[in-house]
Amino acid sequence: MKKVKIQAGLDAGHINTKAVIMNGREVMGYGNAPTGFDIVGAAQSALNNAMENTGVSLEDLEGVVATGIFKDIIDSPSLKVTGTVPEFKSGAKGALFLNRDSRTIIDIGGNVHKAVSYDQNGDLLDVVQNDKCADGLGIYYTTMAKALGLNEQGLTKLALKSTKKLSVAIQCGLSAETDAIDLMCQGEEIADVAAAVLRYIAERVADMSTYLSLTKEVVVAGGIARSQVIIKHISELLNQDISVIEPPEYVGAIGAVISEEEE
Repeated sequence: MKKVKIQAGLDAGHINTKAVIMNGREVMGYGNAPTGFDIVGAAQSALNNAMENTGVSLEDLEGVVATGIFKDIIDSPSLKVTGTVPEFKSGAKGALFLNRDSRTIIDIGGNVHKAVSYDQNGDLLDVVQNDKCADGLGIYYTTMAKALGLNEQGLTKLALKSTKKLSVAIQCGLSAETDAIDLMCQGEEIADVAAAVLRYIAERVADMSTYLSLTKEVVVAGGIARSQVIIKHISELLNQDISVIEPPEYVGAIGAVISEEEE
């Protein structure tokens, strides 16, 4: 009989680092920290938060599995990292664990967004990610919220009040940010600018997703998935029913542990 292990998953992303503590396939709790410039420090903070939330100590952990864009940087003995998992794999494994009916995940990260299709075992069938010009959608989302004096949730709430359709550039995030600022300088309503920002994000994600066969059921992960406005736009643009996987921020961290557990 296979011994159940207490392990942690760490997903080191551009904006936030997320941690999960799992006892076998049971999720015990979560923690997170802004990544900032101290990537190892952020990973330690996220792990500490998760351990505090669960009452687990570092000595209780049989290992820590890392994923995310900075997974190789946090592959450190001080964090008790015992392995790393590619983001495509951890996303698929985490999505399937949280929704057994899912077969495609659209993951909207801070810098990279991607779509992954997988089989009933979570094994990869096809993957696609954004081109260079569409980097940084999550960073753009956070930056524009701050520019409007809001947090991310506030940006979505404001966009729901929009009464006029505006557009921002579709070439790249920098152009879109400039366009949004120009619209505000022209006296456009902030709610309408907010709606244009979220529509731009949805358009970029939907455009990438058309290069993949979206095998049902399609789920969305990443912090941006909490914006019901963006999810609604993506669904309409793809003419596809999609659902937000819960908790959307921790799919990769959970998938990292599941991947290691299946080895």
